[in-house]
Amino acid sequence: MATTKRQRRTKRRVSRSASKPDRYLRSLRADGFRGFKKLEIDGLAPVCIITGDNGSGKSTLLEAAFALYGRTSPAWMLNVQGRRGLQAISKYGLSYLGLFFRGAEDGSAVVSGVASDGTRLRLEIQRAGAERHSMVFETDSGDSIEGVAGIASADIRTLTESTVPLQFRAFRNQKEECTSELRWVFRPPDQGEFRIVGGREGRPKALLQHPSDGALGLDDKARFGDIREAGRDRAVLDLVRRIDPRVEDIEYLQTSRTQYFRARLKDGSTLPLGMLGGGVVNTFRSGVNLAFVADGFLAIDEIENGLHFSRHAEVFSSLLDARRQFGAQLMLATHSGEALGAMVHAAYKFDPDSFAVVHLRRESHDSVLANVIAGKDALSSIEHGYDLR
Repeated sequence: MATTKRQRRTKRRVSRSASKPDRYLRSLRADGFRGFKKLEIDGLAPVCIITGDNGSGKSTLLEAAFALYGRTSPAWMLNVQGRRGLQAISKYGLSYLGLFFRGAEDGSAVVSGVASDGTRLRLEIQRAGAERHSMVFETDSGDSIEGVAGIASADIRTLTESTVPLQFRAFRNQKEECTSELRWVFRPPDQGEFRIVGGREGRPKALLQHPSDGALGLDDKARFGDIREAGRDRAVLDLVRRIDPRVEDIEYLQTSRTQYFRARLKDGSTLPLGMLGGGVVNTFRSGVNLAFVADGFLAIDEIENGLHFSRHAEVFSSLLDARRQFGAQLMLATHSGEALGAMVHAAYKFDPDSFAVVHLRRESHDSVLANVIAGKDALSSIEHGYDLR
């Protein structure tokens, strides 16, 4: 059944976690993480706009910050495409994950940083066992198969949740918070994810949003339900209306035959949300994720994806206004000059001291340099014609 406005009013508000948040990351260091042999960044702000050429490490920086901030969360995950990943991890083992700078040979990576309140954070990722391991699958015929060599993913029905030999150790002010392990979960026919198991609840939330996250699904449904129950959905609807002002409400419809998000328009008609276009869907997801993490952390890769440049100013202004309302740290990566300019102008309007542009430049295979440009300087540079991409 769809959740209506009347039902929403009767629901109790959900209190936020009583634990003290880390506030925003002020500095970050990555050693041996993915494509970074070593990266050091100081001067991070509540809003960080990440720029740089292809291969400079924008997505990797988002992943590193997300991993550090969400280091103890049991819902922390890295998404992959199962059709490609299942066969690759069976053949190449841990090296396929690309978590370590030199593949699986080093078998360790560290992401650390300091929060704005002075808290020192650290996440250690280590190989905890043999390089290769077996996974047991069950086909539609019910036969069990070890590994996936030569097996089409469409023929695989279920996967016994498998432990990948990786260990995550989270530290706060040099005191160990928890140790977690990584598990591979396959969702036929072609989706899979690596999920951390062993974290603990009660920490500020962190999410990483990729442009390839695809159609809205069960995770989006769960988050939307949470923010609607907590009364934080108004900002999401306001954000969507920046693209399509016809939208009166958005609800999740579930019957015995189908389930999907639908938009209720001001003229009383309804449409599947996807029929309003990719820009609406992506903006809706961004708003839901921001409201869901609340005073936590949200990273969005290719924030301009699906948006016409004429909508940039309105959408980014509304998104940053919602961020200020909820108190989250927001990291946004972009290739677009129009999007960068719109974000800088919008962020400057709200608070010139609350944002920075982080420009990455890869000098060699082993060296990535980060240039942090404070908000006022970023605006001045753009107004004088400098390209900060």
